[in-house]
Amino acid sequence: MHTDFNKQRGMTLIEMMISMTISLFLVLGAVTVYNQGRANYQATEGIARVQENMRFALTVMEPDVRLAGFWGQNNNTFNVDTTGVGVTCNGNVVTNWALDVNTSLDALNNVDAGNAEDFTDDCPTFGDGIVGNTDVLMVRHASGQTRPLSAGAVQVQSNRIRSALFDDGNIPATFGAGTGTFDYAFNVWYIGQDSANLDDIPSLRRLTLNGGQMVDEEVIAGVENMQIQFGVDTLDGSGNPDGQIDRYVDPEDPIIANSTVMAVRIWMLLRAEYEERGFVDGASYTPLDGNLGDIAPNDSFRRMQITKTIFVRNFNRDVGPL
Repeated sequence: MHTDFNKQRGMTLIEMMISMTISLFLVLGAVTVYNQGRANYQATEGIARVQENMRFALTVMEPDVRLAGFWGQNNNTFNVDTTGVGVTCNGNVVTNWALDVNTSLDALNNVDAGNAEDFTDDCPTFGDGIVGNTDVLMVRHASGQTRPLSAGAVQVQSNRIRSALFDDGNIPATFGAGTGTFDYAFNVWYIGQDSANLDDIPSLRRLTLNGGQMVDEEVIAGVENMQIQFGVDTLDGSGNPDGQIDRYVDPEDPIIANSTVMAVRIWMLLRAEYEERGFVDGASYTPLDGNLGDIAPNDSFRRMQITKTIFVRNFNRDVGPL
């Protein structure tokens, strides 16, 4: 049997090299498309996660701010009796700070803000402490709903005229029928340098009153900065407020002492929990406090900034927010 070897030739070296070159381009194209798709997915996932954290942070903070100065059946801040109540933090007595008994609960102290120095040294914060150049927000009020009596918890007994704090589980003797029992809420919101769940990432945290003790809680990781401004109704020429917000000022502005705080404006800068390969954040972020200047990270974390204005419901137009 005769075989024609000329008809059974294989690929030549040149043909093989051309085929390999074409295959290589196809593989490189597939890898490029895959990497681009992966990068787009990571970017979308990072942005979505930051947005979710942003919404959660504001969802937790907003009800607390709105209730600032609510004292149960009345909103008369100047008739809140704090006699005989004690609060501790880390084994230290912090009653004066938590209840403001030295200055009495007043229009400013129901919702107050400032820098890290607003913390008492006797109530330590989590990890390495507060992030520098960030604001601290302190809010005081009664719970939105009545609560059962609870010995050891700081509670508020209220009627239409006045309120009193107590912590022994017994309604003060001066209150009769027609009164309501509420829990006393004191929350201190701050930006911590650490997270309990993730390494090397800041977090939104709060010191909150639990029973008669202040405890530190993590709200959400990834919040890098928080700045506060107050919307104030200044007094007119006759020394009276007009019920309208005249301006927004930083917490240290001396005008607040003679104004009605009607709203709290919160600015936050949030970042993704993990760095994104191939991405560089070259943007500049402008906080509410103009003295700080723009924040320019220049790293590989996705970021978003948000500003939210929350109106304080419980204020008296003659004497300020309650």
